[in-house]
Amino acid sequence: MTRERLRDNLRLLGLSSKEVEVYLTILDHGTVTVSQVVDESDVSQRHVYQMCEQLDERGLVVLNDHVRPSVVRAQRADSAVGSIGGRLDELEADIASELADEDVSDLEVELIKSGQTLVKRWQRDIESATGEVFLCLPAAVFAQFSDGLADAIDRGVAVYVLVTDPGLDAFDPGDVDGHATLARTWRHEPRPLLTVDRERMVLDDPKLLVDASGGSAISLTRSAVAGNLFSTYLSNFWQIATEAYCCERDQLPQSYATLRQAIVQATLHQRDGAELTATITAESTTSGEIVEMAAVPVVEIRQGLLDPFTNEFPMENSICVEYEGDVVSVGGVKSVIEAYEALDIRLERAD
Repeated sequence: MTRERLRDNLRLLGLSSKEVEVYLTILDHGTVTVSQVVDESDVSQRHVYQMCEQLDERGLVVLNDHVRPSVVRAQRADSAVGSIGGRLDELEADIASELADEDVSDLEVELIKSGQTLVKRWQRDIESATGEVFLCLPAAVFAQFSDGLADAIDRGVAVYVLVTDPGLDAFDPGDVDGHATLARTWRHEPRPLLTVDRERMVLDDPKLLVDASGGSAISLTRSAVAGNLFSTYLSNFWQIATEAYCCERDQLPQSYATLRQAIVQATLHQRDGAELTATITAESTTSGEIVEMAAVPVVEIRQGLLDPFTNEFPMENSICVEYEGDVVSVGGVKSVIEAYEALDIRLERAD
């Protein structure tokens, strides 16, 4: 295995670029002091300690900070891979559990073996979107969906596009203008994926969309699996791809169908120096209480959607607002770590 392949595989597992550099430095030595990792990895001391702790939690290293100087040791390959495998098993079990919870009579499953049928299905689902569309697709077929994506943007739908090989060398990022909210490019060939409004998805074999040479796609409707796969692609492939396009700022005030869409606009406005307030209908993630946050100041944005990312871990996309004397975090659908889940949100400029 080349070092670059190892680097790519570590990123696929959700490690940030700096975490990868720290881990590779540790692997070079087997056992090394944290200060030496700082010297060799070109990462600040504060971040190296934090990343060593995170790598320890992932089961990749053992951090001994009870001695001076602090020492970190790489786990054996079989132990590290076993830890990763355990997490993947948990993901498989969680997805299976979500699928098992579905009402079978309400769940539509379809196996698609025709490239032409697959294209028509993607086009139909994009046309039906009301809130959010995510696509991971080869650059070679982007034009087949551009009209539908432009119409979705005109309807106020948030569109996130991850453009991959094949065809990336001939792809012009300027073609995304007006067809996406955000777009990124990645020189690999993951399985193409379309999710619509977190309830419909089509997962494809890489070749079926491009040349219909074989393989199949699976379509699920009214399934929580769509949201899970969207989150998986967003927290892995999206994180290590290259930003190719970002939409313009909206005129505020404006209401948004999803928190992600509001986060993108809040980030753009804050970077322009604007102070923002948000009016949010939210549900407490602990008590289930519905609250109305009226014109609360936006204090902080934690996001992994557009460069530079400001979140602390890949799946975090939330805003912090000042509410009833406290700073509280507000996340999107099925929030876990945030204090509240946003049901709807409206942004305004405070100045």
